[in-house]
Amino acid sequence: MTTKIGKIKDSIQDARSGRLMFLSHCILNQNACVRGLASQPAVIRELVDLLLKYDVAFYQMPCPEVTYLGSMRWGQVKKMYSNPMFRRHCRGIASQICDQIQTYRDNNHTVIGCIFRDGSPTCGLNCAAVEADEHQVWGGMVWHANPLQCFKETEGVFTEELKGEIKQRGLEDFQLLSLPEVEEAGSLQDALTKIEQAIKQAERLKIQKHESN
Repeated sequence: MTTKIGKIKDSIQDARSGRLMFLSHCILNQNACVRGLASQPAVIRELVDLLLKYDVAFYQMPCPEVTYLGSMRWGQVKKMYSNPMFRRHCRGIASQICDQIQTYRDNNHTVIGCIFRDGSPTCGLNCAAVEADEHQVWGGMVWHANPLQCFKETEGVFTEELKGEIKQRGLEDFQLLSLPEVEEAGSLQDALTKIEQAIKQAERLKIQKHESN
């Protein structure tokens, strides 16, 4: 406890950068990954370091899989998640995310973009886990199954629902980016380069807008 009385601030200015990036949950919490997929002990450090380098804050989006099936779920493919119940769950999260994007933008913050996880059946942007053979049977008791998956150029289920909500609200003027969840889904370094370019582009646009006003 302290007896000091807080000073009445004579300004609304503070130390914030006013820049945000919305991130897939597991980027900041590797414990949320399906067992066997966590590539780092805690966070994707390379991305965190990059965002902090440019004073970009990060908003951690809820994980659709954990909030639906928990942390002991089995690895699945897009076909398994692409059902009406899970899509409804994803739309609920997407609505919350777009609410947050709107409120930050309405208060003069710059939302640079959203970063998804390529390879994920739910959060893939450029590719998602699908069945390796369309004739494979998914379902039944897991100890009787050994289905294979591959990565196809398709979006994950949550990504599709979030993009639909973004379009419906007219919030399409920020970038959709991604980090690979596994090596087969792309190059981490290439993804980081694109994210850094997006940050720089957002800053240039902000400066141009300020100069034109």
